[in-house]
Amino acid sequence: MVKSNRTRDNLFVLRATDQEARRIKRRMAQAHQKTFQGFALEMLLQGQVATYDYSELQALRLEVNRIGQNINQLVRYVNTFEDLDSELMEALLHDIKTLKDVIGKEFKVKELAKAHGHHQGSSD
Repeated sequence: MVKSNRTRDNLFVLRATDQEARRIKRRMAQAHQKTFQGFALEMLLQGQVATYDYSELQALRLEVNRIGQNINQLVRYVNTFEDLDSELMEALLHDIKTLKDVIGKEFKVKELAKAHGHHQGSSD
């Protein structure tokens, strides 16, 4: 018998349903883990694998970009005509409210998750 050069000699076996296997594979992908062994070792040794959901941040970035565009239009208009367009001002105020709502929602979600002991991205 040929002796293995591996340092990890202990084998653990895990059985899972098809649904559980899909969830595990999805979590592995979210954690950017390529192998089940790497994922399982990190989960078992560290207690969790950090996963991050950037969708809220992307939504926030889009809102900030829209607000910036509206501000630029407003400044160009004021510089050109030395007059303030009420439609542009209303659009700007609406965008600012939307931005506040997105930010407020994100912080509320994070606070609730923290209060309930859930790690970001840990729900499937």
